[in-house]
Amino acid sequence: MIKLGAPLVVMGLLLASPVWAVDVRVVQISAATQKRLGVEAAPLVAARHRATVSGFARVVDPTPLAVLDSDLASAEAAAQASRAEAARTKGLAAADATVSLRVAQAAQAQAGADNARVTLLRRRIGLEWGPVFARDAGRARLIAELVAGRAALVRIDAPAGVAGAREAEMRLSGGDTVNIAILGPARTADPRGQTGGLIGVVRGPVAAELGVGMSAPVTLSGGATSLGVMVPRGALIRTDGQTFAYVRRDATHFERRALVAPSPQPDGLFSAGGFSAGEAVVVSGASALLAAEHTPVDED
Repeated sequence: MIKLGAPLVVMGLLLASPVWAVDVRVVQISAATQKRLGVEAAPLVAARHRATVSGFARVVDPTPLAVLDSDLASAEAAAQASRAEAARTKGLAAADATVSLRVAQAAQAQAGADNARVTLLRRRIGLEWGPVFARDAGRARLIAELVAGRAALVRIDAPAGVAGAREAEMRLSGGDTVNIAILGPARTADPRGQTGGLIGVVRGPVAAELGVGMSAPVTLSGGATSLGVMVPRGALIRTDGQTFAYVRRDATHFERRALVAPSPQPDGLFSAGGFSAGEAVVVSGASALLAAEHTPVDED
């Protein structure tokens, strides 16, 4: 039976398996001493976490896209007129030779050339900007928003890559954050990191403040989520290069465990392992338990 009248006893629980790498320590403190130290525990809550990647977003000049869209509209109008002319001259040549066959053939050739230009411009939009921009209605609405200052195009890059990213949040210089709607993959690689990027759009009043070439940090979220627990801030202890929390084993025993792959969250740290939902962790007085591991605690 371990008593607090003698120097505090700290027990290291070591398993024989070589894959066990978590340093687990157990400290025993009486109920009276817990009350004096203000030790309180609360159950852990199960949580899901979506992995995030840090990168940066740069505002893109939409002028080349607008020029391509205008060229496409002109080419489509010319193609429509040349098709009509080709049909008219073909009909006249077949009916009474009012128009020579040569003129009719020239009109057909012009119609073919105009149709080919329309096809080329559509392909250029898809190749240079991505498949999402190839849809006429969506592209027209987006360009109208860009011109009105209600939207801004951004390119997103990250040193670790952007594969699997579904959400992005940009942090502005004033501390505000804005969401970026991801449209699709960028058609060119980042020349510095040689990594693929994403094209997204920022909508709302803030878009008018985003000048071409402006860059800002961005956080990317992936689609895959991992299961774990949310460890409250009050339970966190940082020592020996790791982050720990104390789990109540029974009325007088507390076990210090390291968080596995911790990830910062607004209310604490997400831990992908080492803890189970429902386990009681010390949310008040954790630092006193850590001190008690190295210093005897006298009973009142």
